[in-house]
Amino acid sequence: MRTAYRHHGGNFDIVISCDNSIPHLLIDEDILSTLKQMYSCLRPGDGCLITIRNYDREQRTDKNIVKPYGKAKIENDKRYVALQVWDFDETNFHHYDFTLYIIEEDLKSKNIVIHAMRSLYYAISSDKLIKLMNDAGFINVNRLDECFYQPVFIGIRPFT
Repeated sequence: MRTAYRHHGGNFDIVISCDNSIPHLLIDEDILSTLKQMYSCLRPGDGCLITIRNYDREQRTDKNIVKPYGKAKIENDKRYVALQVWDFDETNFHHYDFTLYIIEEDLKSKNIVIHAMRSLYYAISSDKLIKLMNDAGFINVNRLDECFYQPVFIGIRPFT
Protein backbone atom coordinates (compact mmCIF):
# COMPACT_ATOMS: atom_id res chain seq x y z
CA MET A 1 0.00 0.00 0.00
CA ARG A 2 2.79 2.41 0.88
CA THR A 3 4.27 2.19 -2.61
CA ALA A 4 1.16 1.47 -4.67
CA TYR A 5 1.78 4.16 -7.28
CA ARG A 6 5.48 3.36 -7.63
CA HIS A 7 4.62 -0.30 -8.26
CA HIS A 8 1.42 -0.02 -10.28
CA GLY A 9 1.30 3.45 -11.79
CA GLY A 10 -1.93 5.31 -12.48
CA ASN A 11 -5.04 5.14 -14.62
CA PHE A 12 -7.11 2.95 -12.31
CA ASP A 13 -10.89 3.29 -12.02
CA ILE A 14 -10.87 2.36 -8.35
CA VAL A 15 -8.38 1.57 -5.61
CA ILE A 16 -9.59 -0.76 -2.87
CA SER A 17 -8.19 -1.43 0.60
CA CYS A 18 -10.55 -3.67 2.53
CA ASP A 19 -10.92 -5.81 5.61
CA ASN A 20 -8.99 -3.63 8.03
CA SER A 21 -5.71 -3.40 6.15
CA ILE A 22 -5.20 0.36 6.71
CA PRO A 23 -4.97 -0.03 10.54
CA HIS A 24 -1.81 -2.12 10.08
CA LEU A 25 -0.18 1.26 9.41
CA LEU A 26 0.52 2.53 12.90
CA ILE A 27 0.90 6.29 12.54
CA ASP A 28 -1.07 9.01 10.78
CA GLU A 29 1.90 9.94 8.58
CA ASP A 30 2.10 6.40 7.15
CA ILE A 31 -1.64 6.31 6.53
CA LEU A 32 -1.55 9.72 4.84
CA SER A 33 1.40 8.67 2.68
CA THR A 34 -0.46 5.50 1.68
CA LEU A 35 -3.63 7.43 0.87
CA LYS A 36 -1.59 9.76 -1.34
CA GLN A 37 -0.18 6.72 -3.15
CA MET A 38 -3.71 5.41 -3.66
CA TYR A 39 -4.84 8.84 -4.87
CA SER A 40 -2.00 8.91 -7.42
CA CYS A 41 -3.09 5.53 -8.81
CA LEU A 42 -6.50 6.90 -9.80
CA ARG A 43 -7.64 8.71 -12.89
CA PRO A 44 -9.35 12.04 -12.18
CA GLY A 45 -13.00 11.45 -11.30
CA ASP A 46 -12.44 7.90 -10.07
CA GLY A 47 -12.56 6.57 -6.54
CA CYS A 48 -11.08 4.94 -3.51
CA LEU A 49 -12.92 2.44 -1.32
CA ILE A 50 -11.67 1.48 2.16
CA THR A 51 -13.20 -0.71 4.86
CA ILE A 52 -12.03 -0.89 8.47
CA ARG A 53 -13.41 -2.16 11.74
CA ASN A 54 -15.86 0.16 13.42
CA TYR A 55 -13.39 1.40 16.01
CA ASP A 56 -15.81 4.17 17.01
CA ARG A 57 -17.89 1.52 18.80
CA GLU A 58 -14.98 -0.20 20.53
CA GLN A 59 -14.25 0.18 24.21
CA ARG A 60 -10.58 1.15 24.27
CA THR A 61 -9.90 1.11 27.98
CA ASP A 62 -8.87 -2.42 28.70
CA LYS A 63 -6.70 -5.42 28.08
CA ASN A 64 -7.82 -9.02 27.64
CA ILE A 65 -10.82 -8.09 25.50
CA VAL A 66 -12.00 -11.40 24.04
CA LYS A 67 -13.94 -11.39 20.78
CA PRO A 68 -15.33 -14.31 18.80
CA TYR A 69 -14.04 -14.84 15.30
CA GLY A 70 -16.44 -16.64 13.00
CA LYS A 71 -18.01 -20.01 13.76
CA ALA A 72 -16.53 -23.35 14.71
CA LYS A 73 -15.63 -25.38 11.64
CA ILE A 74 -15.14 -29.13 11.24
CA GLU A 75 -12.84 -30.37 8.50
CA ASN A 76 -10.98 -33.69 8.13
CA ASP A 77 -12.02 -34.89 11.60
CA LYS A 78 -10.75 -31.72 13.23
CA ARG A 79 -12.69 -28.89 14.82
CA TYR A 80 -11.35 -25.37 14.51
CA VAL A 81 -12.43 -22.54 16.80
CA ALA A 82 -11.03 -19.02 16.52
CA LEU A 83 -11.09 -16.10 18.90
CA GLN A 84 -9.34 -12.78 19.23
CA VAL A 85 -7.79 -11.08 22.23
CA TRP A 86 -7.19 -7.32 22.14
CA ASP A 87 -4.82 -5.57 24.55
CA PHE A 88 -5.02 -1.79 24.23
CA ASP A 89 -1.95 0.33 24.87
CA GLU A 90 -2.67 2.11 28.13
CA THR A 91 -0.67 5.21 27.18
CA ASN A 92 -3.09 6.43 24.50
CA PHE A 93 -5.61 3.65 23.76
CA HIS A 94 -5.11 4.18 20.00
CA HIS A 95 -3.12 1.00 19.43
CA TYR A 96 -3.74 -2.56 20.48
CA ASP A 97 -1.91 -5.83 20.41
CA PHE A 98 -4.04 -8.35 18.56
CA THR A 99 -3.74 -12.09 19.06
CA LEU A 100 -5.76 -14.51 16.95
CA TYR A 101 -6.02 -17.90 18.60
CA ILE A 102 -6.92 -20.91 16.48
CA ILE A 103 -7.88 -23.90 18.58
CA GLU A 104 -7.47 -27.14 16.65
CA GLU A 105 -9.13 -30.20 18.20
CA ASP A 106 -8.62 -33.67 16.76
CA LEU A 107 -12.08 -35.21 17.15
CA LYS A 108 -10.71 -38.76 17.11
CA SER A 109 -7.76 -38.49 19.49
CA LYS A 110 -9.14 -35.48 21.44
CA ASN A 111 -5.71 -33.83 21.20
CA ILE A 112 -5.79 -30.04 21.14
CA VAL A 113 -3.27 -27.70 19.56
CA ILE A 114 -3.50 -23.94 19.95
CA HIS A 115 -1.99 -21.62 17.36
CA ALA A 116 -1.45 -17.93 18.15
CA MET A 117 -0.82 -15.22 15.56
CA ARG A 118 -0.06 -11.68 16.61
CA SER A 119 -0.12 -8.20 15.14
CA LEU A 120 -0.34 -4.58 16.22
CA TYR A 121 -3.19 -2.37 15.01
CA TYR A 122 -4.06 1.32 15.05
CA ALA A 123 -7.68 1.71 16.16
CA ILE A 124 -8.20 4.69 13.88
CA SER A 125 -11.45 6.59 14.29
CA SER A 126 -13.78 7.31 11.38
CA ASP A 127 -13.26 11.04 11.77
CA LYS A 128 -9.47 10.64 11.64
CA LEU A 129 -9.61 8.42 8.53
CA ILE A 130 -11.95 10.88 6.79
CA LYS A 131 -9.63 13.77 7.66
CA LEU A 132 -6.61 11.90 6.32
CA MET A 133 -8.47 11.02 3.11
CA ASN A 134 -9.33 14.70 2.67
CA ASP A 135 -5.72 15.67 3.44
CA ALA A 136 -4.56 13.24 0.73
CA GLY A 137 -6.68 15.14 -1.80
CA PHE A 138 -9.86 13.07 -1.99
CA ILE A 139 -13.18 14.90 -2.23
CA ASN A 140 -16.72 13.83 -1.35
CA VAL A 141 -15.31 11.56 1.36
CA ASN A 142 -18.10 9.66 3.09
CA ARG A 143 -18.62 6.83 5.51
CA LEU A 144 -21.29 4.35 4.45
CA ASP A 145 -22.89 2.12 7.05
CA GLU A 146 -25.04 -0.99 6.76
CA CYS A 147 -23.88 -1.92 3.26
CA PHE A 148 -21.07 -4.18 4.47
CA TYR A 149 -20.10 -5.77 7.76
CA GLN A 150 -17.56 -2.99 8.30
CA PRO A 151 -17.91 0.75 7.66
CA VAL A 152 -17.10 1.64 4.06
CA PHE A 153 -15.22 4.86 3.28
CA ILE A 154 -15.27 6.31 -0.20
CA GLY A 155 -13.49 9.26 -1.75
CA ILE A 156 -13.08 10.66 -5.25
CA ARG A 157 -10.02 12.05 -6.97
CA PRO A 158 -11.22 15.39 -8.35
CA PHE A 159 -11.02 16.28 -12.03
CA THR A 160 -8.87 19.34 -11.34
